[in-house]
Amino acid sequence: METKTLNANKKIARQSIEAYEKNDYSALEKITDIAKFKLHLPGMDKPLKYEDAVKFNKQYNEAFPDVKLIIETQIAEGDFVMTRLIYKGTNKGAFQGISASGKKIKVSGMTLQQIVKGKLVEEWDEFDSLGMMKQIGAIPELESTEKYN
Repeated sequence: METKTLNANKKIARQSIEAYEKNDYSALEKITDIAKFKLHLPGMDKPLKYEDAVKFNKQYNEAFPDVKLIIETQIAEGDFVMTRLIYKGTNKGAFQGISASGKKIKVSGMTLQQIVKGKLVEEWDEFDSLGMMKQIGAIPELESTEKYN
């Protein structure tokens, strides 16, 4: 695939991340094939369709209304763009049944997005949800790993 197309795909991936961060679903709709879109998340048996992916993202942004998604690295090959991200924000709202803690989080994550003919069609997200839950106080700190070093 030519460099121009790979760079265009990386731009679409960045635009989708910015749209998620800003709750700008009109911008997201312009770059997504809504009928074909699927979002794969850890722990879910089946992928989410576009409408459910938007609902999930809105819940996340309500829990962390000041979220910042910082792109650290992007790699494009074929129809795929891999992006490594840092998620930062403050837990100001309930999240998956857990009350707001007011605590700040900073966790890493990756998203693999498939972009076909200029449209986002599929996405696989992985992020440090255990680290996030520890940071908001939803689970206790684990035993130190120092004894293993």
